[in-house]
Amino acid sequence: MICTDLQKAHLEEACELFAASYRCQREGVPVLDEDNGSTERILPMLQWCLENHSGVAVFEKNKMMAYMTGFYIDGLLGVHKGVLSPEWAHASSNEKAFEVYRLMYQAIGQKWVDDGCLTHAIVFMSYAAEAQEAFCWNGFGGVCIDAIREVKPIEVKSPKEVRVTLMEDKDIEELLPLVDGHSRHLAKSPAFKPYIEPESTVGLGDMLREPGNLVWMAWDSNEAVGYMKVAPIEDGAAWIVNGKGKFAVNGAYVKPEYRGKGIGKLLLSAIMEWATKEGFMRCSVDFEATNIEACRFWLRHFRPVCRSMVRRLDESILSTIR
Repeated sequence: MICTDLQKAHLEEACELFAASYRCQREGVPVLDEDNGSTERILPMLQWCLENHSGVAVFEKNKMMAYMTGFYIDGLLGVHKGVLSPEWAHASSNEKAFEVYRLMYQAIGQKWVDDGCLTHAIVFMSYAAEAQEAFCWNGFGGVCIDAIREVKPIEVKSPKEVRVTLMEDKDIEELLPLVDGHSRHLAKSPAFKPYIEPESTVGLGDMLREPGNLVWMAWDSNEAVGYMKVAPIEDGAAWIVNGKGKFAVNGAYVKPEYRGKGIGKLLLSAIMEWATKEGFMRCSVDFEATNIEACRFWLRHFRPVCRSMVRRLDESILSTIR
């Protein structure tokens, strides 16, 4: 096997590798949009990526076995410059995947560090177990899960005295503490997602006025006890979850004392009822792998399709290599 720089002349072959990998993913999750594996969708993104960033490819007997590239982001998951390699920015033929991915990271990881990137983030399609294992051995840990489901009704028995409504402008003051509660929950162990500042009614109102952003709220009498929010597309979510007739759940929270009563399922059922009437085909969600409560809930109702993994390097490595 030979690991070499990824060139523009290699990109058609890279697209074929991705298409084969995507077919493997769709075998287990057919609700994914078939067209996302097409060269027409993948090639422009790879061309854009390779214009300003490096890439590597592995060949054996003049046949491409794998490729990997990525793009730089200032302040990725913190204060340091980082690199993101989305699920479309790498693929392998599945032959010797563990060895191939280890080899690619050895080559491209050095390029990333030479360019000052201390946070390395890779998104894997969930079927690619060997590739994920290779990056565990390379010091990476899981941070986020992307999942998807077909839009169809969810049978649920309404918890006693709890009702669900589509949020109106007058409800923003009631929604605000729930959004804040969600942020504070993620700041605690084991997620430890930084709590920067509380959301404001103005900021929340501006967000909810954007087309396609809607919120369903759960009420116990006049007390708001939970919410679930949707958007047309969720920024930062895996690319492969997108497609025709798709929307995203991009926020949810139930007060601790009301958990275990079926309120989350009731909110999701209301959203599925709305989505069915609106003609949507698929719904995505992404959540922190370290959020235990979220994992328990979402994995009951959605199929995981991508896993994001991250490695953060000691900043002193920059002075070591200069």
